[in-house]
Amino acid sequence: MCHAGLEKQSVATRHVYGSERGRGNAFFHCHGCDVRYQYPGLTAAETERFYAAEFEGFMTGRAGNQGGWENAEAHVRANEPTRLRRMKYLEPHLIAGGRVLEVGCSSGFMLYPLQEAGHECVGIEPSGLFRDYVKSRGLSVYDSLAQVEQLVEPPRFDLILHCFVMEHVADPQKFLESQLALLRPGGKIIFEVPNVADPLHEVYDIPAFERFYWSVAHPWYFSEAALHYVLGKLGRPCRILRDQRYDLSNHMVWARDGRPGGMGRFTDVLGHELEESYKQALIRIGKCDTLIGIITNA
Repeated sequence: MCHAGLEKQSVATRHVYGSERGRGNAFFHCHGCDVRYQYPGLTAAETERFYAAEFEGFMTGRAGNQGGWENAEAHVRANEPTRLRRMKYLEPHLIAGGRVLEVGCSSGFMLYPLQEAGHECVGIEPSGLFRDYVKSRGLSVYDSLAQVEQLVEPPRFDLILHCFVMEHVADPQKFLESQLALLRPGGKIIFEVPNVADPLHEVYDIPAFERFYWSVAHPWYFSEAALHYVLGKLGRPCRILRDQRYDLSNHMVWARDGRPGGMGRFTDVLGHELEESYKQALIRIGKCDTLIGIITNA
């Protein structure tokens, strides 16, 4: 990403979940900008095919039944806790009756309540399965960001949202710059990405998680330093927040069983207070699983 020399590159891992045998790809760590990157990654044709026809099946294999990836209605239901978590940091930035674009809107679960609250919502979703569903719910939805940019009169948005999308794109800086061009003055881009300082990786170093975490679908993994590097090149005011999605129960199941799917498993015994205290402790020390970027078009 920063074009540092070979002397600043090292192998982060040779485990690439979902990669074909013999492909020879791995994840590397650039000590110049602190990003982790996959090389060689998927080609443009492989990427297009993957998101158009294979992504839901791939995610079902990773998330199991809890993710709701088997169909759009299940995905909306399964992601209601995610929507509520995100609204805690989105609400201060919403303008009454504002225009909202979500890039990678999947089943549209973030957009339907915003539309009901009076916002004008537009989605971008490459998956034909999800895109058709979002259209059936009455929202405008496009195949790609380029399709919106090529409209005769491209709309201008008050908020552009994308969650766990930027780690999938080939050129994160260009991706963000193209969104800035679609923002109204004072508008904001708010996004989430995985934090490479995930405690299951950096604190507990669980072997099964290492084999699971590094996905063939991700060209990039960002640390706070790497994200600051990317955002700093945009020349706009920006902030980075920390969050923790997965709970102590989930981490205990990873440690015990070496697999995902433990969210809330022991919460009735441990109590919500302990679960929340655990999350806040990880956020404080920066060993949390999620980073939130906020960019203002000023």
